[in-house]
Amino acid sequence: MIRPLGYGDVPAAFALSCAAGWNQTTEDWQRLLRLAPETCLGFEREGRLAATATLLCHGRDLAWIGMVLTHPDDRRQGLASALVGRLLEIATHRGIPTVKLDATDQGRPIYARLGFTNEQPVERWRREPAPLPCPASAPAPVSGTPDFRLDREAFGADRSVFLHALGNAWRLDGAYALERAGSLARHLGPCIARNPARAAALIRALVSARSDEPWFLDIFPGQPPAAEIAESLGFAPVRYLMRMRYGAPLLSRDDLVFAMGGFEAG
Repeated sequence: MIRPLGYGDVPAAFALSCAAGWNQTTEDWQRLLRLAPETCLGFEREGRLAATATLLCHGRDLAWIGMVLTHPDDRRQGLASALVGRLLEIATHRGIPTVKLDATDQGRPIYARLGFTNEQPVERWRREPAPLPCPASAPAPVSGTPDFRLDREAFGADRSVFLHALGNAWRLDGAYALERAGSLARHLGPCIARNPARAAALIRALVSARSDEPWFLDIFPGQPPAAEIAESLGFAPVRYLMRMRYGAPLLSRDDLVFAMGGFEAG
């Protein structure tokens, strides 16, 4: 039975994401429920949560599917297909022209059968705990709201509601970044910047403040400056996914993206 998720489902949903080795926390699940209470769906079997999928709308132009998880005992039985199909119906009913997601190798055939096409690879990079000095002459980022105009230019849709929910951003002139806790490592992203030097300075400042912790950031490998910055700061690729699209293409500026917001939200 497909039904909306509620806050009482968070422990079971979190258990599914932990079992998959994902980085989301209970707060990430709760945030999705606050932002999209009608489109966080679960598949219930015999009184237990067997599968999940979420749809987060970024304005009227784009919706993002994430958290597609199935309990190991219930895989290859069509549960993920049923949930994603239902979410596509909802997006179509709402008149949203584009739906995207970041697919694992296991998920790609499912999404292709539903009408998704490959857009471009995405990668998760990890940094292990290690000292990272920040030069005294480096510009100090200031806390504030994200640059929503810059973000829309880069992302191709209005995700200001999602960014607000993540809390204060760190900003330098022409750049902003957010970071948050994860179940496996701190997540840095999104990071949007007009030029690589600003992005590098901002990422270094955030990571150096907690260099004794592991970090993740997600990048487009087709954007060499982002990969060069990540490598120079001690990150290395650990996961490889494919960004897929259902519907119309969006005009975006991937060259401004130095870290993504997360696989569950884009």
